[in-house]
Amino acid sequence: MGITASILLSIFVALLITENYGYGLWMISRPIFAGPLIGLILGDVQTGLTVGASVELMFMGVLPIGGSVPPNAQIAGIIGTVYAIEANSTSLGISLALPIGILAQFLIMLAWNINIYLVHKADKSIKEGNTRKIEGLHLAGILVFFFVFFISSFLAIYFGSGFVKSINDALPSWISGGLEIASGLLPAIGMAMLLKMMDFKKYWSFFLVGFVLSVYLELDVLAVSLLGLGIAAGISAIRNRDNDNSLTPDQEENDNGEKLIQKKDLWKMYGRSFFSMATINYERYISLGFDYAMVPILKRLYTDKEEYIDALNRHNEFFNCHPYTANIVLGVSAALEEQKAKGSAITDETIASTKTALMGPLSGIGDSVFKATFMTIFAAIGAGLALNGNILGPVVFIVPNVLLNVISRYLGIFWGYKFGVKLITKMKNSDLIQNFVQGATIVGMMVTGSMVVNFVKIELTAKWVSAGKEIVLQDLLEQIFPSLLPLIITLLFYQALIKNKKAIYWLMLVCFVIGLAGKFFGIL
Repeated sequence: MGITASILLSIFVALLITENYGYGLWMISRPIFAGPLIGLILGDVQTGLTVGASVELMFMGVLPIGGSVPPNAQIAGIIGTVYAIEANSTSLGISLALPIGILAQFLIMLAWNINIYLVHKADKSIKEGNTRKIEGLHLAGILVFFFVFFISSFLAIYFGSGFVKSINDALPSWISGGLEIASGLLPAIGMAMLLKMMDFKKYWSFFLVGFVLSVYLELDVLAVSLLGLGIAAGISAIRNRDNDNSLTPDQEENDNGEKLIQKKDLWKMYGRSFFSMATINYERYISLGFDYAMVPILKRLYTDKEEYIDALNRHNEFFNCHPYTANIVLGVSAALEEQKAKGSAITDETIASTKTALMGPLSGIGDSVFKATFMTIFAAIGAGLALNGNILGPVVFIVPNVLLNVISRYLGIFWGYKFGVKLITKMKNSDLIQNFVQGATIVGMMVTGSMVVNFVKIELTAKWVSAGKEIVLQDLLEQIFPSLLPLIITLLFYQALIKNKKAIYWLMLVCFVIGLAGKFFGIL
């Protein structure tokens, strides 16, 4: 393929794949849909259908749950289709899909790490209350993903399959492995920041409960969240069993108060939510995207610059949730901020704990229901049709997913806001505020304990032979105290953040040093 054609095709490919993080997560870059699209451009729709469907089936169980970055199905399907059509060999495109997907894994890791720089630049802009710069830095994440995908796609398309194989083979294992280890450590910084916000010294026991439930009973974040909710509700019920704190329907209806947030503000937040993952990174995930979506609400509520800056800081902490269900948290946060602006007893800790408590179960719903179930069902149906040469295969896949994207985000914003208003109204007119703060913190602490197990990854590789038997150090640690290293690292990071507010900068460097050095010396 000529250089001009390669550049134009690479631009299209980069724009297509960037949707996975940069704008909307519309599923248009999935192999089942992107394959035929590339085939249409290159004049061979049937090969696009076959390769796209085949790669979709290959990667159907490989999903980026939480912060994991598995072999990328999108790039694998698109570049594999290009190779298949260029070489006139469907089998070639399909066979190259896996190495392409593995190499793409590192490209996405690179983009996530570059975004850490943007997030830290945005921290300074937030302190200045510079909204335009904050927005510009966040949206710059789209360009990061675009250029990473464009350059890699151009090199892969122009130089062909030989280039992909040579790069994949030539990359030193200690560098690629070290970056992967560092990526597993960086979430510990975000976990430590959450512990700092939610009064770890007072509620550490619930953090431990969440950790133990995930380690020893292997419960996921959703299960731990539900248990946390049950524990918090039980404690509240016991404490208030002699008091009737409920409000009558008339009380709730008559105490909604004046609304500060207008419907157009919620629509603006809805539109911005499609760009929430533009600066996704290993340290705070989509914290800046959450802030970006909240800007219209915060500007409406806080005309005082200092209050506005404080509000921006509140929503710039670690946040990780499926982008479709994250809008519920946005809606509830808008309601909380509105009541805080009106003078209600809503503290920073209340908002932080509520967000943390909600993101656990909502992440579980998004990942398990939307990704692992909803998308997979329609992908399987669409792939079956596409393999038979039916052009409706991609349509069967894309239409339900686009509708799910649009509707779930809309309901999340508007229902979340409505629910939040009612919740805070009841709290404001009763003595439930203290119980709510405590309950949210309990759930948040348990969720954080569970997330340490699920997000922070580090394993020792040291082993030796004793009495003719191989002894693996990591196995010994797991037998004594599973996930001990992730726990220790998170708590050490927490202590560092308590002692030094700027510790976050060198903690990030520590993660990379540990990863690269550990892999180079064969320790990790």
